[in-house]
Amino acid sequence: MATVCRIRVPTFLSFFVRHAMTVSTHNPPFRSTLSISLAAGALVTLCWFLLTWRYGFDFADEGYYWYGAQRVLRGEAPIRDFLAYDIGRYLWAAGVMALIGDDGMFGARAAAGLFQGLSVCLGVFLVLQALDASLRTAGKILLAVAVALILNLWVIPYYKVYDFGAAILVVAMLVLMLGAQTPARWFGAGVILGLTAVIGRNHGLYGAASGLLALAFLAFKTKRPTVLLLPALACIAGTVVGFSPNFLMALAKPGFFDAFMASVIEHVHSTTGATNIPLPVPWPWTVAHGKDGWMLWASKVAIGAGFIALLLVPALAILALLRKRLADFTRLDYLTLAAAFTALMYAHYAYSRADLVHLAVSLLPVILLLLAATVRMPGKFAVLAGMLGVSVLMLLQDVPLLDNKVLGRKMKTVEIGGSMLHVQPFIADYIADSDAAFASVPGARANFLALPNFPGLHAHYKAKMGIYEIYALSARSAAFEESELARLDGMPPQVVLLSNHGLDRKSDLRYSSMHPLTYRWILDHYRRVEVRRSQNLEIYVKK
Repeated sequence: MATVCRIRVPTFLSFFVRHAMTVSTHNPPFRSTLSISLAAGALVTLCWFLLTWRYGFDFADEGYYWYGAQRVLRGEAPIRDFLAYDIGRYLWAAGVMALIGDDGMFGARAAAGLFQGLSVCLGVFLVLQALDASLRTAGKILLAVAVALILNLWVIPYYKVYDFGAAILVVAMLVLMLGAQTPARWFGAGVILGLTAVIGRNHGLYGAASGLLALAFLAFKTKRPTVLLLPALACIAGTVVGFSPNFLMALAKPGFFDAFMASVIEHVHSTTGATNIPLPVPWPWTVAHGKDGWMLWASKVAIGAGFIALLLVPALAILALLRKRLADFTRLDYLTLAAAFTALMYAHYAYSRADLVHLAVSLLPVILLLLAATVRMPGKFAVLAGMLGVSVLMLLQDVPLLDNKVLGRKMKTVEIGGSMLHVQPFIADYIADSDAAFASVPGARANFLALPNFPGLHAHYKAKMGIYEIYALSARSAAFEESELARLDGMPPQVVLLSNHGLDRKSDLRYSSMHPLTYRWILDHYRRVEVRRSQNLEIYVKK
């Protein structure tokens, strides 16, 4: 174990290693498995990052992450000072960006890439623990590389890696709980649960629900639920410790706690899908044959099958293990059950907005389950090759590198945040039209407003948004709009950029429909100018 300490494994992985299941003669030793997992996960992730980091850009969701990290570097607090996810990803990204001295595009993507490497290492470690001891080192290395490549593929888009990592942490938490019912292990599981909630309260909720499933399963299997009381209390204590960054933020940033509680209450009482706008599930039988070519048809069918596997695979796994004695469980069984419980809870995330981005995070526990089962099969390498091929097929349109190189989609090269990126043509057009508008208005680059989903444009120009709601997805009350307009009256922007499109092609989700008071304020105080390239972009200059 001294070797583990010397290499300074990240906290969550270090705890998992030190308190993992007791080594048996049927499982590989921890030290070699850990070393292989770290080496393969880090190397494959680094190669993947170098191949892909210059491809693609998203003004909306990516900008939501990048702009938030920039504002944290400038002393602002997520949730309190601007609409944001939970604080974890912003603190991590801001820390890495400060460390490397780059708050531009490379800094934001490097921060996510580092988190991705750690998450992939943990995922590979979980899978390799399901191996038997008979496999030679060369075989384990090859398996680790294949698993790391598959896991890296499923981090789509890259800035969702924090959600990806949180799902892996929940699986690791359950493996700790199921492996042995001791207060020390369950305290560590609670710390992991608290950390996932710092990344996203939805992940904390999914993790807590998965933990309750594990608790019920153990109570059913042991027939002595009272022995779980002390471990459960230790888990609660660990959760408080893991969640402590929020307490520290409340102490350091007065007003954060009130804003945090207000955001929790808003989510609890929301009935309009404030975080996710629903989409119909793309079941495989709804895909039109050959409409977009056979390759894309097969891709869409595979995605639809993923929504079926999301519930079917974990349900079958749980049924298969219900009749097995707990004393006979192997590491493969612990991981299978942990991944199955996690997958059932994360299914809500996928079905709440049924697109590939949400499916990718929710399907991750199922992928871990299938990978763990695969590595004990006689033809494991052929099966892994098949899983890799299916993954590439499903992700063709959502991995910008594959979209460009395999499907031949055209891209333009443009400078964004200090880096040259290959992006979709309309992204380059938005940048060009914004530059043209700012060139004619002195000081506009530092004082403009881009709506409703352009925080990435503000991050690109390193300009603060004059409103709280940096990403508008739903209708707001008149009182909320009036508070935002009061902010704007204090520092009116020189230029307003507006994309008044209907989200998901719904007219009631246009910005002018969701925020009528703000839209009227724009029309009253600004005049519209001609746009050269962008079809959906409206540019307004102060009257």
